[in-house]
Amino acid sequence: MSKEGSKQQEPTFPHSVRGLNFFDTDLNLHLFLERAAPGLLQRRSAVLGRIGAFAGDRLDRQAEQSDQDFPPVLKDVPDNRTAPTGRRNEIRLNWEYEECQQELYKSGIVAVCFDKSAPESHILPFVSMYMVAQSDIATGCPFAMTHPTAYVLDRLAPQAVKDKYLPEILRTDGKTAICGTWATERHSGSDIGGTVTTALRQDDGSYRLQGHNWFTSAFGFRKFMGIKTAHVVGAPAGGKGLGLYLVPSHIDDNWVVGNNLDITHLKRKLGTRALPTVEVDLQGALAYEIVPAGQGLKAMMTALGCSRAHNAMGAAGVMRRAYMESLCWAGSRETFGKTLIERPMVQKRILDIAVQWMAGSALAFEAARSFDDAAKDSRKEPWMRIVTALAKFRTAEQAVWCAQKALELVGGNGYTEDYATARQFRDAMVLPVWEGPEQIQALELMRMIAGAEPGDSLFLEKIASARDTLPAAMNGEKINLSALAGMLDDSFKKLRAEPQKAELVADEFLHKMSDILTYALLCEEAAWILANKHDCTKLLVCRAYHSRVWPGELAAPSFSPGALLRHFIHIVQAEPIPPASDSN
Repeated sequence: MSKEGSKQQEPTFPHSVRGLNFFDTDLNLHLFLERAAPGLLQRRSAVLGRIGAFAGDRLDRQAEQSDQDFPPVLKDVPDNRTAPTGRRNEIRLNWEYEECQQELYKSGIVAVCFDKSAPESHILPFVSMYMVAQSDIATGCPFAMTHPTAYVLDRLAPQAVKDKYLPEILRTDGKTAICGTWATERHSGSDIGGTVTTALRQDDGSYRLQGHNWFTSAFGFRKFMGIKTAHVVGAPAGGKGLGLYLVPSHIDDNWVVGNNLDITHLKRKLGTRALPTVEVDLQGALAYEIVPAGQGLKAMMTALGCSRAHNAMGAAGVMRRAYMESLCWAGSRETFGKTLIERPMVQKRILDIAVQWMAGSALAFEAARSFDDAAKDSRKEPWMRIVTALAKFRTAEQAVWCAQKALELVGGNGYTEDYATARQFRDAMVLPVWEGPEQIQALELMRMIAGAEPGDSLFLEKIASARDTLPAAMNGEKINLSALAGMLDDSFKKLRAEPQKAELVADEFLHKMSDILTYALLCEEAAWILANKHDCTKLLVCRAYHSRVWPGELAAPSFSPGALLRHFIHIVQAEPIPPASDSN
């Protein structure tokens, strides 16, 4: 499209993100589902549309209300049945926060994944997390732990435990048991192997847990349970002695009599203020074995793999909200006789956010897809572990950046709590921390590269696969991917020759690999969209991402920094850019 054509158009933008359907309005999401899970899109578009409408309106209203007016409150409730202390501490939640949490499960988006007659793709709850996070990652957090808990119970728990508790997680009647993954202790942090909570076996085969959990999220719902690592009394020290246990909030079938869980502190946080995060004493709490001593660490890492993919999808959701807030504000705000969106400087910033959102989404979507693949075929777990480590780190970093830039674009108003940008920015800051910070992802990645697993070869195979499927029109991208793969292969060889340096270079590898994989995934997307939709929008985004990560090293000579700007209207209106147009 020519510049003149752009000027003649009169695009319209919504005045507010609230009220939009986060599914119906997201072409990027539709293209991912059409490409990666076409059957899912056909089967579940109606329920995804309902979740998109819910996230864009009711959930967004609740998020603002819970954050500003009705955060969790710690109350002491006398009840001699529930704890050795003769009292039970309770978290009082905003009732609407709890109702919105239940609304997600009423849709069946978790339950259908475990339907033995016709199990649904696990991409469904991941995509739902992406939409939920656009309004409230404080609601998304318990959801991102409930899905992995169900997965671990379904795959690993003894039949009796599974039969009793898995149905409580899969309920769709508004009485779902919300779950948490309780792994963090005061002294060990992300070092799950350092867990000191003990598990003592009882005559009836149950266990009693004694210890303290330092960060315990999703605590305080009417029905909840956690999966907790604990050191079995009499077992070897360290990870070899860890089992994994299910700890219900109540010990009776009617969910009335509380377990021995004593809240010692309700944490005050920068963001996610609606989410109850507490310190908990387990004072002989009743628990049930999921896996025995020696298998607990691996089982918890299985759950964390799933929740890290959710973290990446949530980060992608935050990025899209930042993009939409920027569009809505710039499209309706007038200064000096023009709307902000008419100004090239503002257009450039909106496109900067758009590029990061689409790039981060590509990486997050790959993490979700890889988990789904691994759930069907355990041989694909090594790739899932690699991509989730990369996606968890990189998308969290991108989400913070996008949320900050959206706040800045909205200006002084964006810094006030009257606008979603302030809350979104505060909430985004937890994404690099949840499920292990950058350093933890880097160390785990090193174990997969410099250790016994062929993580380096799997990564290079993925890059080669992406490169070899590109059409002739993307020859520049083929050259780029070959050069990047060669550079990284040299680095892998040096690392294997000097494995003692692994920790020193871990963060460097994390950054390099995440950027290269993101670029390869964007290339794949661009090729598919070009072939099936005759649209080169994603190709422009792909080239823009490369030019910003590796400036001055772009092989495609026709690309220029102004290419995106010339097609600004097409991009923000989600209109295709024909390959025959002056796209570069």
